[in-house]
Amino acid sequence: METPAPVVPPTETNSPVSTKSKFPKWILLLVAAVGILAVVGFVTFLKLSPQSTPISSQPSTSTKEVNALSLYHWWTSPGESAAINSLFGVFKNSYPDVAIIPAPVSGGAGFQIFPLIQSLVNAGEAPDAFQMHAGYEARPYYDAGLLEPIDALWQSEKLESVIPKVIRDMTQFDNHYYSIPVNVHRVNVVWYNQKLLKQNGIDASRLTTWDSFFAACDKLKAAGVKYPIQMGPTWTASHIFEQILASQGVSFYENFINGKILSAQDPTLNQALTTFKKFLSHVNPDNSTTVKDWDDAIRRIIKAEGAFSIMGDWANGEFKLIGMKHNTDYGTIPVPGTNDMYGLCIDTFQHPKAASHPTNSDRWLKVVASKAGQDAFNPIKGSIPARTDADVSLYDDYQKGAISDFNKSTYMYPSIVHGSGMPSSFKLKLNDIVDNFVQTQDINKAAVAIVNQIQSTLPEFTKVWSLE
Repeated sequence: METPAPVVPPTETNSPVSTKSKFPKWILLLVAAVGILAVVGFVTFLKLSPQSTPISSQPSTSTKEVNALSLYHWWTSPGESAAINSLFGVFKNSYPDVAIIPAPVSGGAGFQIFPLIQSLVNAGEAPDAFQMHAGYEARPYYDAGLLEPIDALWQSEKLESVIPKVIRDMTQFDNHYYSIPVNVHRVNVVWYNQKLLKQNGIDASRLTTWDSFFAACDKLKAAGVKYPIQMGPTWTASHIFEQILASQGVSFYENFINGKILSAQDPTLNQALTTFKKFLSHVNPDNSTTVKDWDDAIRRIIKAEGAFSIMGDWANGEFKLIGMKHNTDYGTIPVPGTNDMYGLCIDTFQHPKAASHPTNSDRWLKVVASKAGQDAFNPIKGSIPARTDADVSLYDDYQKGAISDFNKSTYMYPSIVHGSGMPSSFKLKLNDIVDNFVQTQDINKAAVAIVNQIQSTLPEFTKVWSLE
């Protein structure tokens, strides 16, 4: 499958550009009356307006903006690329003369983009928008004064009437809005190859406990499926461990993300690690080598090289892209022990302070917030809209079920790994702890490391979660 090409103005002529992963200095954007902007970090082209003049990183009223939109995101898999390009298409329909300059950064879950964007904004090279998870992931930007409040946009677009409170709360700091949610992903999902399970007489709907799930894995192994579970590299292992933490019960997870698990002898923490160790006994051993990212693991499920993979519902786009049908070719169940829970991963965009093209930054946010934008993006992405007034008929069977589950779930919980639940410094250290555990499977060592990291991060906890 080829990744869809980046969006460029339809009347432009393409020519080679550099592909180094560094953002350009906007003071050098304009050359002469008509020129080409070499965008470092992605392949796209910009034909400059004859009326444009050079701008600084802080445009003044006497400086005309280049008619462009620059943004960073980490949606690089085929399904993800198709989704963001669809959203670009909605933007182009409203603003056909704006040159879109996307900079996709590989490395799922935002781990690669986080330090990149922080350095760009600090250096006065702010893009017009960048992908960011709602919650704690935005806190460093807010604390450093790098984000503009966008209360006026929320009011003008009447977003509070169509976006649920649980999501609104995750986009605010000190009662002001700083981002626009484009979607809601569920993180506690097991994806499985329907035909492979059927061939082996396994009913996925009965896999509601870890014991029943591991019994199914044993049955598949006996039938010749060497590694029933397919897993990707470090952050995907952290993602799985997070769901195992949640499966220990909402009370435990609430205490964990509030920094209250402060003993390495905590029995529930040790049970979670014990479950994770058993989980790893069924996992492909090349998870940190041959498997480059989450979508590689999902493709192995598609090919029936494995039966199960735990991943957020962004994985749905990979199945859809090749025409597989939910509940026919593939299926989904909540992670064992989380049937009445909905794990939240919310992607947002925002208006960085000193955005290079502030007018188009605001235009982009309005498109992201719109019903048309969300109904174009989410059916392809595999997520559900953040808005409650979306056209449900546009969504597939999995998404319709997810929308229903979202509306009726007893508990919702913010993802740690995807930026919401705990301070970013803990999230990043958790990667190292999980990576070490995957290699050593030393339960006591991991428990001590987790508790020590919680204790050292306590000064950064700024929110008290109430999940029950």
